[in-house]
Amino acid sequence: MLQSQPLQDIKLNFTVENQLPGVYAIAGNTNLPERSQVTVAAIRYLYPAQPASKNFNPNPTYAVLAYQPTEVKDGKWQTHLNLWETAPDGRFQENWQLDQVQLGLALKPADTVVFLAMLTPINGSDQLQQLENQLAKRRIQLSRRLIHGTADGQQYVQVSQALSIALPTASTAPLSMRPEAMNGGWGNRFLIPSERQNPIQLELPKERRTNAPATSEEFLR
Repeated sequence: MLQSQPLQDIKLNFTVENQLPGVYAIAGNTNLPERSQVTVAAIRYLYPAQPASKNFNPNPTYAVLAYQPTEVKDGKWQTHLNLWETAPDGRFQENWQLDQVQLGLALKPADTVVFLAMLTPINGSDQLQQLENQLAKRRIQLSRRLIHGTADGQQYVQVSQALSIALPTASTAPLSMRPEAMNGGWGNRFLIPSERQNPIQLELPKERRTNAPATSEEFLR
């Protein structure tokens, strides 16, 4: 009696390579079906820096430094993430650093950045079962250790790895102030061009052209 071959586990591992300052190339080989959607993200955990804040809420929060969707092609997927942004004074910073002063936050960042590779969130067990059935046709099984859940019941498939990445210290030429940072997000209103004039010359009719009842003002003429 012939026995069916066992299912192989899904492959979603990836490599991370620093190509330019703040820019990382993420690539992976996978046995997912062609054109499967993979979302890659980089997050840094942030801890309260003040003792009073630690006593109130000792749990860390996190900042999503960058994320990018990509597709599986010929059993491979790849993308790039830029973890740095440019402050108005020209310093390279992570996005959470840009708003730290305005929000009055004192945060202590973790030494590592966590890179995540996730399949598109799956709403409910029925869709999860559909994905498992699709993979089973390719003799692939969805390893339970890769399935994670959210507080509202969503399930998603995710793998991660952490790299020790220091905060940016380089700088570039200062930027001009962005319009969204001025005048409550409206920018300089006087720079908004006026609307173009109507090229068609309109003439008022000499006689009243309506079948509506006359107004009281018209009776007084």
